Amino acid sequence: MTKEKAAHQVFARKYRPQGFEELIGQPAVSQTLKNALVSKRLHHAYLFTGPRGCGKTTTARILAKALNCVKGPTSEPCDECVSCREITTSSSLDVMEMDAASNTGVDDVRQIIIETVGLAPSRDRYKIFIIDETHMLSTSAFNALLKTIEEPPPHIVFILATTELHKVPATIASRCQRFKFRPVAPDVLASYLAGIAKKEKISVDGEALQLLARAAEGSLRDAISLLDQCRSVGEGKVTLATVREMFGFVPVELLLGAAQALLACDAKSLAVWLKKVYEEGVEPAQFLKDLRAALEGVYLEKLGAGEGVDPVWSKALSGATADALGFLLRRLNRALEELRFGDSPRLALELGLFSALESAHDLGAWLSRLEALEKRLNAGGGGAALASKPVLPTVAARLGGPAWSDFVSAVGKEKISLGSTLQNCGHEIRPDGGWTIRFAKAFDLEMARRAQAFLEETLAGLAQRPVAVELTLGTAPPPVATDIVDTAMPESHGGAPAGARWKDVAEGAGGGDLNALKKAEIVFGGKARIVKKPA
Repeated sequence: MTKEKAAHQVFARKYRPQGFEELIGQPAVSQTLKNALVSKRLHHAYLFTGPRGCGKTTTARILAKALNCVKGPTSEPCDECVSCREITTSSSLDVMEMDAASNTGVDDVRQIIIETVGLAPSRDRYKIFIIDETHMLSTSAFNALLKTIEEPPPHIVFILATTELHKVPATIASRCQRFKFRPVAPDVLASYLAGIAKKEKISVDGEALQLLARAAEGSLRDAISLLDQCRSVGEGKVTLATVREMFGFVPVELLLGAAQALLACDAKSLAVWLKKVYEEGVEPAQFLKDLRAALEGVYLEKLGAGEGVDPVWSKALSGATADALGFLLRRLNRALEELRFGDSPRLALELGLFSALESAHDLGAWLSRLEALEKRLNAGGGGAALASKPVLPTVAARLGGPAWSDFVSAVGKEKISLGSTLQNCGHEIRPDGGWTIRFAKAFDLEMARRAQAFLEETLAGLAQRPVAVELTLGTAPPPVATDIVDTAMPESHGGAPAGARWKDVAEGAGGGDLNALKKAEIVFGGKARIVKKPA
């Protein structure tokens, strides 16, 4: 009689860590818990926080084994005794796992925990409650649990796990020992996947492992599951092409082509690359995310803060400046935000990328005009003055504080939506050194007011002094005084004729390019005025 073949076990369960030494990517957590077990300094409640799939529930089970093992409490559970085996299979009567996402109400907490907490363990040393997705409990359930967690019987241990710490009441969190779980680094994930592939005799490319590690986004469980899925598709062989085909990753050549077209402000070339993106069936959101990730690496490298940048990208974009890359990253962030809330992903993709081209052209044109103007000033006899002191002070120096673009960038790093809104706002610096920011829409104004403290804190950090921020509706600063008579500038000094009337640019006299002149004021300093000779 032949034995039945053992049922297939998915990789995520088969390779689930069973001891502290097997935990991946959480050295601080595992070492702290081991030290506490060795020294017998145990707490009655633990709170594990961190992103999905990084080992919170697994660590809770390992800790339960360590507490109830026949050798315990020990930092090295035997994994052979009845208690360890039952905890591994989730069949222990003294280790109760509660899914707070399914048991959210006060009645669930009362039935599962409160009414049983006074009972002694059936066999083991401790009765342990593992509450997964703790943040899903209702307010009344948290209130009912509070007293029990604060003063439980000596044989009770609580282990709470959550991905959203901010939703756990402070009254609960303050009564627990808190452990922060971090996303697992991509290189650690790739190395671990390589070990599994070797054990399972799976042929896998190194680049494919790196791509799987990136796709997992720091989740060990997701990485193992992705490898299992790819193994099934490739029949024991995992290639880079297989991974890209399964998970919709954008080919590098498409990303590089689009990035180079954007930096070169080549609309025709960008349109060609976007057509190829559509033909490949790439999702617009995935394309924007992958492009942003690649540009971010090169951007950080330009700033001297990046490590491990793909040499292909580094070489292809060697001529790009950090300012240009930062500008594109902000545009990509805005496009992703619009795509998230819009009903046409393709339209959001095209508008986001082509608007970046238009803005880049506008910026380049302005720089060219300013450079030409500087040359004319030097040629007109002002070269000595320009050589002795800078004619082009920074905006920060001109206005007594940080540049508007620096402020918007700093805000956008913390609050993407608010940073995008500020890019379309008007602003001015008041005589008292404070800032006035003007919003076109009441909704945007209300959003900014809720974050006013953050805005003032960010601005103070850039300016190295306290700065009062006034938020109001409107897109332009209030008009300034006009029609000024100045007789102190004789014509011999190259100024206006004596007695000439000076008309402020803000008034709109002369019908010229007023926006250009206004921008020139900010860059060069002083006031740009239209001069009319006296009749």
